Order: sequence, then structure tokens, then C-alpha cells
Amino acid sequence: MKTTSLKFFRVAPFLLAVLLWLTCFSLPAVTQAKKIPQQRFFIGFAAGFFFPQQETFREIYNHAIWPMELRLDWDIFGSFSVFGAARYLETSGSTVSLFPELPAETHALHWQMATLRLGLNYRFGRSRFAPFAGMGGSFSFFREQWRDVALNTDGKKAGFFFQAGGRYRLNRFWQALAQLDYSVIPAGIGSRGKVHLGGLTLLLGLMAGLF
Repeated sequence: MKTTSLKFFRVAPFLLAVLLWLTCFSLPAVTQAKKIPQQRFFIGFAAGFFFPQQETFREIYNHAIWPMELRLDWDIFGSFSVFGAARYLETSGSTVSLFPELPAETHALHWQMATLRLGLNYRFGRSRFAPFAGMGGSFSFFREQWRDVALNTDGKKAGFFFQAGGRYRLNRFWQALAQLDYSVIPAGIGSRGKVHLGGLTLLLGLMAGLF
């Protein structure tokens, strides 16, 4: 519990910045109804904070996790857009004894996961600030390395996710992005029960219109 509380206080400034960012950008959307010609195909980069869904994962990998994402967005028609993304994250931790009352050695761990994501967004309005909501599917490749015993565990799993956020038009070619998403990635059974690799992710990014 103490570790979780410390992690929350570390990311609290980031969460507050996201809320303030969205609040400030949503004000012009209320008063601005003028439509401005804009690009339909975007490429962008985003980074943020990942909070794992499973408590056991958080206990083992008790460091902050900062994912990075490369994404493509295509406004296909009306208020709908198709998006694809490649997300990468990594972190370090150590094994946890199944019997805390007994002394046990621990092993250093390193975790890596790359995820391909594909989905559909619905955009609410076309003003300077445009909120959106969407969902899609994912396919993840992951590796857990036991650094001091030369042991690796590799795997790949399918999953799905839900997301919501907003894009703010800086000019004709550039847009700022804020996004919150929740992913579900069931990864089978481990030594401490079912393994879930999904969780909550907050991202901030920048999108460039290509055409």
C-alpha cells in the first residue's frame, strides 16, 4: 500500500496537468463553431504514464512506467476516424516471495512489451478542440528477463481497449493530443493466479497533418 501511494503522488502532477490542459482547450470549443479546412491523415508521437491493472504486477514492477507511442490517424468520413499505433514500454523490478514470513532471495527482473493497436474513434464536433471516444483491438509481444540467472520468458497475446480524449488544432497542420485509455490483455495463468498485462494509460502527444 505504501508503494502504491508513493507512486500515486509521483504521477499526481502529470494527472493534474492533463486535466488542466483539457479544461483550457475545451473552453474555445464551446464558443467556436467556425469550421476550418484541415488535413485528414495524421502521424504523431505520444508519451505518458501507464498504471497496470493487476496488483501483483505492480508489486513486482514497482517503478513508474512511461510508455511511448507512434500513431497514425485517418479521418475517413464524417466524425469517424481509423487509427493505428505501435506502443512500447519497459520497466524493472524484482521477484516477490510467495511466503513473506520466510527469508527468500530475490532476482532482478526487466520487463518489455510492444503492442500493435488498431481501432475506430468517433469525434464529437469539428471545432478547434474536438473530444473523441473509441475502441479497438491489440496484439502484444512481451518479454520478462531474469537478469542474474539468464532466464527469459517470451509471449504474445491479443486484447482490446477503450479510449477517450481530445485533439486541439494548433494550426492547419499541427494538433495536440491528450488521451486516456484502458486496455485488457489476459495472459494466462502464472504462479500467483491469472495474469493481466493491461491497465490505464494517460498520453500527451503531437500530431502532424500530412494531407
